[in-house]
Amino acid sequence: MKDEIDSWNKSFQKLSPRERLYALFEKVEEKDILLTSSFGSTSAVLLHMLSKVRPGFSVYFVDTGYHFEETLTYRELVTKQLGLTLIDVRAEERKHRFTRENETWKLNQDLCCFINKVSPVDELKRRHLIWVSGLLRFQSENRQKMELFEQRPDIVKFHPVIDMKPEEVALYRQIHELPEHPLLRQGYDSIGCKHCTVKGAGRSGRWADSPKTECGLHM
Repeated sequence: MKDEIDSWNKSFQKLSPRERLYALFEKVEEKDILLTSSFGSTSAVLLHMLSKVRPGFSVYFVDTGYHFEETLTYRELVTKQLGLTLIDVRAEERKHRFTRENETWKLNQDLCCFINKVSPVDELKRRHLIWVSGLLRFQSENRQKMELFEQRPDIVKFHPVIDMKPEEVALYRQIHELPEHPLLRQGYDSIGCKHCTVKGAGRSGRWADSPKTECGLHM
């Protein structure tokens, strides 16, 4: 598989992000492709491309139970505008209830993320071969060296918009009249769960005053 991924990285590099999605669906059966979205500040760009390449393709939203109300409102707005087929995925109720009653985000942020984000997505990954996500290199130092395709222990990750620059993301959103996440104008650049997100540039507002920089889904 490594040789195939190396070949795909070379050939897909020449394509635009939307062309990369087209090419993926030509090479891989739909049933083997997983696409998740956080409906964060840049999510609408990849979702718009998907709506043009494969209308009606299922998008999985990881509902942690701790999203900002603004994120849930934005999710409904984008879903309606783009005609998305949205499927919510959640942790088991008893496990989520534990984090809520225990306030695990205060005591062990990694455990809270694992229960409410990582574990539910792990279940999805077992049923797919390729996982498509909207990560961007400019978002964090951890993501700067990511390739278009990356082999992970349990799945192949595909990042079709990884090399878009901030100005390209903004221009794409403007050209296609995509809605802006309402928290952006309030000073939130990166938006996660309400307990662990504060205002800040880039990802500086995520898990502020903590060495934690990623939820564990992509790293």
